[in-house]
Amino acid sequence: MAPKDYAIVGFYNSFNPLISPLISFYAFSYYTKKYFEMDYKDRKILKGTIVQSLIYLSFFMSVFVLGGLYVYMNFFNKKSVISFFPYALLSVFSIPLTGIITFKLTDYKMEKKSKEFFNLSVSKGVLAALLSILLVVIFKYGAMGRLSATFLAALFLFFYAIYSEWEVIKQKFDLSILKEMLFFVWPLILGAMLHFFTNGYDRVYLERLGNEEEFGFYVVAVQIVAMIGIFQTAINNTFQPDVYKAVVNRNWKTTAKYVSIQIFSILSIVLVFVLIAPTVVDILTAGRYVYSTKYVRVLAFSQFTMSMYFVTTEITIVLGYTKLALFNKILGVVVTVLLYSFLISNWNFMGAAFGNVISYFMMMIINIMFLTVWIKWKNKTKLNMV
Repeated sequence: MAPKDYAIVGFYNSFNPLISPLISFYAFSYYTKKYFEMDYKDRKILKGTIVQSLIYLSFFMSVFVLGGLYVYMNFFNKKSVISFFPYALLSVFSIPLTGIITFKLTDYKMEKKSKEFFNLSVSKGVLAALLSILLVVIFKYGAMGRLSATFLAALFLFFYAIYSEWEVIKQKFDLSILKEMLFFVWPLILGAMLHFFTNGYDRVYLERLGNEEEFGFYVVAVQIVAMIGIFQTAINNTFQPDVYKAVVNRNWKTTAKYVSIQIFSILSIVLVFVLIAPTVVDILTAGRYVYSTKYVRVLAFSQFTMSMYFVTTEITIVLGYTKLALFNKILGVVVTVLLYSFLISNWNFMGAAFGNVISYFMMMIINIMFLTVWIKWKNKTKLNMV
């Protein structure tokens, strides 16, 4: 794809962290919470209500989101060089189509059907990849082909899910379950939507600069750096149970040990990646986007600071201070928006790259600062009560 195509795909994909939680409304979290609290009969009613909600309510929310995006593009971003139709349509309506598939994967996971989970997960990735090769590489449809591939893969799997879950879909819809679910998930939806400001807002802001080609190179860098996220997730998942156990037991020495190993492991990967970045970019882009290397080297460190931020957030949540975690995220978002405004206004795309790195670090500091103050206040309150 040309830089312009990457700019289009990157721009519309940047909205996903903001709109996906609103469209899928975190039904999966509610299902996992209630799964072991119900018998088979009640669970079937729950499943039927959630699946129907993911079909009908998600579609309604997608229309609402598309309307909001249309208003933004035509009234607040008139000078944009990126077209609204058909890219916005393909991008937004891919999300509700994947909702029922994600729920099906969640159900497989809860039922410990590893074979079915593996087959559906692989099929989902392979189908999207094959359609991308067909529409982008062979037919050379650029951004249109890339977004169409995602949409068509989701559409195909959506019909498969409808067929396989038809008996569940015919279940009676329980409005009380929907109300209880929405009451449970709204803080999760809000928290997830706020993640847009640390993973998407930079691209929305940069698009307004009107430099489509440079924006394309920046998006390529973001996609390449996302590769580190694979290693980061693997390392986090490896140490997460030990960190959780140590925090629950208030064993801070052990907590510090595991967190240190986790953080320095990710830092080591980032440093190696930065050193070999020119070669990696050259190979992955067939030498076409070597210019993106300068952004790759800076953005790579955001994976390190992101890991530090997530660790402190997880500790706050494990300690039971969920409202404090939400407050910290809201405050962090305000700081991030101001930071991006300053850095991008002065240093454009490179300012955004450094903003990615610094924003997570500042949010981590906010987490540590308020968590420390909160714990001290709680301890002081207990002593006064005694």
